[in-house]
Amino acid sequence: MGSRVRRKGMVAVLCAGIILCGCSGSTVKDDVSTEDAATYEIFTVTRKDQQTDAADAKEIDLNTCGETLTITEGGEYLLHGSMEGQILIEADEDELVHLYLAGVDIASLKGPAVSAASASKLIVTLVSDTENTLSDAPDYTGYEDMKGCLYSAADLTINGEGVLAVYGYHEDGIRSKDRVKIVDGHIEVQAKGDGIRGNDGIAVKQGNVQIQSEGNGLRTVNHSVSPRGVVEISGGTINITAGRNGISAASDLYIHNCSCAVYSVEETLQAEGTKYIDEGCVE
Repeated sequence: MGSRVRRKGMVAVLCAGIILCGCSGSTVKDDVSTEDAATYEIFTVTRKDQQTDAADAKEIDLNTCGETLTITEGGEYLLHGSMEGQILIEADEDELVHLYLAGVDIASLKGPAVSAASASKLIVTLVSDTENTLSDAPDYTGYEDMKGCLYSAADLTINGEGVLAVYGYHEDGIRSKDRVKIVDGHIEVQAKGDGIRGNDGIAVKQGNVQIQSEGNGLRTVNHSVSPRGVVEISGGTINITAGRNGISAASDLYIHNCSCAVYSVEETLQAEGTKYIDEGCVE
């Protein structure tokens, strides 16, 4: 019950902050068609990224895990049930961890709800016909370097045909130190900070992504080596309401073959590099 009360309060705070500041429209200026780009398929989607079959996964009932489930080995894990606590992933840096969410409700008492401190990659699959909820805690003492409700120190991929609701009460909703790839799924994020942050890049291939954030909607920060810092939306439906920038790319921004509605207090679409935007994609 406590986690549900926190989630309702989060909506009120976000809406109040955005209404007080006002919203800018989603008009794009000086946009360049993606036909003018040398390449705009920035991030490839591997077989593992697309895999959604949990037949070989180890099944875990979160109701029996207490306050902490620690995963120390790579592999596939099918999760269901509820817990007031968190999932900590501490695998070797060459091991891939694949979580199948099949109806989970995780409300952290301190820090992130799901945190991959070490792994080669974290894949989160939203099992078809399931609803999954993650909410973190306002208190991140001891987790200062993991400022996201769903956090990964490695590449993070989200796929599947289920629903994922993420509530970031401390800072970001979904965050990776490397890249975030959304292959498909229905994803709803509410965050005190950025909605979805991938330091090295963000790619959305398909799915329905809804973001309300007091910071940026989508954000990248690194741009030292190409294609770091790129944001690419190449399919699906994106709706963003942000207290800062709607989309903030540290490098180039690509938007094509999709539908985007973006409202923000500051810039709607901000990019340190070039914006490649197909006509009709952004409302």
